[in-house]
Amino acid sequence: MDDNELDITSLVEKYEQMRALGKKMYFDADEFALLAEYYNAEGDNEEAEQLIGEGLKIHPGSPELMLLQVKTLVFSEMYEEALDYMKLISDDGGVDLALLKIEALLHLDRYPEADNLINKTLEQDLVMDDLYYFITEAGYMLNDVDKFDRAITFLEESIKIDDTNTDAIVDLAYAYEMKGDLEKAIEYNNRLLDIDPYSYDGWVNIGKLYSMNEQYDKAIDAFDFALTIREDDVSVLKMKALSLYLNDNTSEAISIFEECLRKAPDDETLYDSLLEAYEAMEQYDEMMKLIDKKEALFGSEGIMAKRAFVHISREEFEEARELFSRIPETEKESLDYYMLEGELAFQDDNFLQAEVSYMKAALLSEGNEDILDRLANISVAQEKFEQAASYLEELLEIAPDFPTAKSRLAFIRFEIGSKEPFDEIMSQFSDEELRALLNLLTGNEETDFSGYSREKILTQLNEARENRVLFKNIKY
Repeated sequence: MDDNELDITSLVEKYEQMRALGKKMYFDADEFALLAEYYNAEGDNEEAEQLIGEGLKIHPGSPELMLLQVKTLVFSEMYEEALDYMKLISDDGGVDLALLKIEALLHLDRYPEADNLINKTLEQDLVMDDLYYFITEAGYMLNDVDKFDRAITFLEESIKIDDTNTDAIVDLAYAYEMKGDLEKAIEYNNRLLDIDPYSYDGWVNIGKLYSMNEQYDKAIDAFDFALTIREDDVSVLKMKALSLYLNDNTSEAISIFEECLRKAPDDETLYDSLLEAYEAMEQYDEMMKLIDKKEALFGSEGIMAKRAFVHISREEFEEARELFSRIPETEKESLDYYMLEGELAFQDDNFLQAEVSYMKAALLSEGNEDILDRLANISVAQEKFEQAASYLEELLEIAPDFPTAKSRLAFIRFEIGSKEPFDEIMSQFSDEELRALLNLLTGNEETDFSGYSREKILTQLNEARENRVLFKNIKY
């Protein structure tokens, strides 16, 4: 234990003895400040605030205690009060006071003022330690208020000075993730793992980033490594199962989801994930059993619609209609209700009702891939081809690999016959996909197009567009 630790230990003992005996306290301003910082570090903020208040009664002009009072106000999110109190403190409070004022301004959405103060502080002749401290803390604050570009600028400068600061690296990875730059987020997360290869949070985070970046094999490996550090963590097992599912390994995903469910039967999200996986494998009996189990644990809300969807998947439409008719009034303005209503109307060739229902569903779930897909089909059924194309284009923006969406949009472009949109969608196909499309178009699977150049295939497809022959051979 060094001299400083001995000093604070004896000071705390003295303070607590005086408090226990009810004696009137008197300490120097710096001693009040040391005690307040000690109790803050111990998590006893109430004791710290009391010490600051008592200290200011005795030493009302103490810069140290006044600065601690500002910190207390900012910590308590009393930003206006903090700014008012700072007016009582001279401007020579150094970078600490500047950072507290910047934090208050940022949280009050007074960004131009905060930015001006940041620039003003940087224009000062700061020593390296103060400069490093200032840009690092400013980076953290800017991240907190979603000013990610500016945060990245400061944090990248910070790690040029100290490239071992894991907190700064974590914040950089987060900022890039929030900006949608997953490659950079992964890069910084890997730097964190280079410093601490056994960081549990590091492996979990990079697993999530790889999964978001559709690098599912790497995500699964990362989650496996995390699980060697902390075995049987249900949250990580869930993420691994989801990555397996998205990587088309549905059977293994189901196995892990079922394991998670045994470990955490009260986690309602697991039921929905497992239902989706069962549906992908067409395990409808298992779906029904799981729905029954969910109802027993969590109640009947939404259950009728879930059972009806299973019947629709089995093409048991009468059973689905019967369940639909029994959905309670309180659930008739829900997403599942409108989608179920729309699907049953579509099966009855009541396309107008189907469109209205799915449009209502779209209002409740903007950018929903399944809803856009169904609205495109409904539009085609009504020969509203431009509208169908619009839905499919929106769908492809959200989910470029949505099954069949690209080829269906091509079919529609054939039917509409407009060359410019046709050329645009054709440019999105690989040579192999274009050959497959030409095979479908001709209806002659025995024809060998392997020797055709891309230019020749496009020429033939364009002739088909001009002759509008596609729907003679293709059922949408």
